[in-house]
Amino acid sequence: MPFCHHACCSSIRDAGATRGKQGEDLRDADISGLMEMLAEVPEFRGAQGREYALSFILAVCIVATLAGAKNYREIATVAAGIPQSQLRLLGAGFYHFGNCYRHPRRTSIWTVLTHVDAAALDRITGTWLLAQARKYRDEGGEIKWVIAIDGKVMRGAWTDENDQVTLFSAMLQEEALTIAQVRVPEGTNETTQVKALVKETGIRDGEKALATLDAAHCNKETAKFIGGKPGWDYLITVKTDKPALYRKAAEKLRQLLGGTPDDVMTDRSHGVIKTWSCWTAESGEINFPHISQVAYICREVCGLAGEKISKDTVILVTSAAREEMSAADISKHTREHWGIENKSHYIRDTVFREDHNQSWKGNGPRALASLRNLATGLFRMKDVNSIKEATEMVHLDRMLALHYMATVRDNRYAVLSANGPGCRRPAGVFLSWPV
Repeated sequence: MPFCHHACCSSIRDAGATRGKQGEDLRDADISGLMEMLAEVPEFRGAQGREYALSFILAVCIVATLAGAKNYREIATVAAGIPQSQLRLLGAGFYHFGNCYRHPRRTSIWTVLTHVDAAALDRITGTWLLAQARKYRDEGGEIKWVIAIDGKVMRGAWTDENDQVTLFSAMLQEEALTIAQVRVPEGTNETTQVKALVKETGIRDGEKALATLDAAHCNKETAKFIGGKPGWDYLITVKTDKPALYRKAAEKLRQLLGGTPDDVMTDRSHGVIKTWSCWTAESGEINFPHISQVAYICREVCGLAGEKISKDTVILVTSAAREEMSAADISKHTREHWGIENKSHYIRDTVFREDHNQSWKGNGPRALASLRNLATGLFRMKDVNSIKEATEMVHLDRMLALHYMATVRDNRYAVLSANGPGCRRPAGVFLSWPV
């Protein structure tokens, strides 16, 4: 494969000529919405000696992350291969002496990502992703968000105090978009950051939301805050480390377990049959803030011949009344809560090798995680099934990143390619080049 670093060429042959199914040129992709969002990130550098706009460097970092870059060096390597036409679209300044648009070097990328206001970057990108999801939801009438809340330890990033960096995030279950992320202060744990995280989600007044949390967050302070927030409800797992609550909930449910479940869901896949059975009961006099229902879910896994493989059970409490959340809803939201592990944390660890990344200086770990959340969200908005495959395709052709960065929603536009890298959403969603 020939390589060329001429000012008007990409290092990948024909990269600048990438076209969609109907022949549309990706250089016409409208990425203005994303660029306007990046322009909101606060500038921390002085005017003197500033070589590149902050939004341009961040846009280059997004292209590199979409191409699977895992650290500062890989981001710089991808940046060096971005075609001239794409650099112009990203906002690069023209270098007259070299007759070309220049890409940022590794030192510039490192300086920006380690010193940028990572909290503001999380807030701005999360709010923007929620706005994109809201565009799609607005057609469906009343909006009710289901938000999975969970923490993630960045095992390769150690602080000066010999502690690991922990990030606490909120993800929309249905869309798999991370809409908020906060860093857990050293010396504390994620249970102390629920209020801060919920406030960062950007859910509007009048919209309804259900927060799903694991057993680590089963405490009265969290339940009181979420259950008392207008329009919000919680669904929390209860374990035996809360003996009083667990015992009272079990007593409410015990008399129902011999009868027919309120909901049964069966799934046959990967050579096994999984059955989720759910029973619910009114909470009665249980002393827990805003509690309305208790639920018991039994998950059985059997072979195709009917032989039992495994069985596990869980008890949950929720502030949602039965008329607002049925047993089927409780079972569904409990299963999908772990999407935050499978669709977010797992992707960051396997595709972007986050746990192996030893970047630790300044705001670098959080800024890199924010870029990964945004890149994953851009893939999800195109309904990409295999993010690993999509990053490999973008790595081969940097211009393909514009397909994912374009998010204007218009029914006149069509999907890049029906057989493209993981795309399966119908025409007319989150795209921006005309047929």
